[in-house]
Amino acid sequence: MSNSEWKKVDFQEFINQFENRVVIKNAPIIMTSKKDKEHEAFKSLVALIFLVGFTFIYVAISIMLLPIYFNSYIFYPILLVSGSITGMLLYNYIHSNVNIKLIECWFEIYKHQSDDTTSHFCFSYYPIFSGKCLPNSAKNIVYKLYQDELIKNKLDITQVEVYFKILNSEPEKFIPLGYFFQNGEGIPFKSEEINRNTWKFFPIEKSNNDNYLATANWDHQYEWREDLELDFDKLNDYAPWVLHRWDHQNLKPLTENYKRTLNWDLRPINDAPKLKPWVGKLETQEYDDFKSYKDLQIVNEVIERIIGPDVKIKKLKDLSGHLFEIKAYFRDLIV
Repeated sequence: MSNSEWKKVDFQEFINQFENRVVIKNAPIIMTSKKDKEHEAFKSLVALIFLVGFTFIYVAISIMLLPIYFNSYIFYPILLVSGSITGMLLYNYIHSNVNIKLIECWFEIYKHQSDDTTSHFCFSYYPIFSGKCLPNSAKNIVYKLYQDELIKNKLDITQVEVYFKILNSEPEKFIPLGYFFQNGEGIPFKSEEINRNTWKFFPIEKSNNDNYLATANWDHQYEWREDLELDFDKLNDYAPWVLHRWDHQNLKPLTENYKRTLNWDLRPINDAPKLKPWVGKLETQEYDDFKSYKDLQIVNEVIERIIGPDVKIKKLKDLSGHLFEIKAYFRDLIV
């Protein structure tokens, strides 16, 4: 689908003509789950509990036997070693127990002049998450290496397009048509089987009655709040939910220069507007993107080439001895 009819609008020119209130007002309000987080180091937590318990028991027995026997050459080294290991285990657990947060939203503005009476706008919003955690803990490690070596940061960029119509007789009045985004409804939150070609248009009326967008799964696709409860009971299973509204401080225009620093071309995202309101009904228009699986394809490719095409990996131990090879593979892709 060609999008050559859309032209990107300079943000400064836009606000000189319309101000930025229309961009802020129509930014999608989004609900995110507090249970969206990195894999916790449960083994470190279990080892920590046992070690702390052992230390307390040892100290208690030593105090009870103090009048009879006490050997400082044994007591203090044991406490020192136990304290050091406890500190390392605690540090590892705390740094693994990290929530993934929605931190800000970027946007771009596109325009199409249909005829002398009508023009269309597309506000392309990019909600930005602090990271992404794949359900498969081993693949998640490989994905993190992919981000470190190729993308150079762990930000997860998502996309929601909002379409408008303007009548030239009322140039200040933006008539919202609806939303277009990857619809994650019908996919369990932690399912590895995701479909990124589920872009779907929803008329603007869908957002009435505080029906906000919500993260539908770990890949940060979206669905509507009113669908969460019936969709594998996500509303309750992944509560509590945080509501994000946007203002001039956390809603920022995305520039071409900043895209280059983000290695935009390496990301599985197409920034051009995907629908054509002037062609016909938006509900009947379809969109597929060959780039949408680019990151996961690269991750699966490195696993097949280095570990083996028929090897199923699930845990960190399955990557034992291969991490440096994987890092080197990603570095070679840059050249």
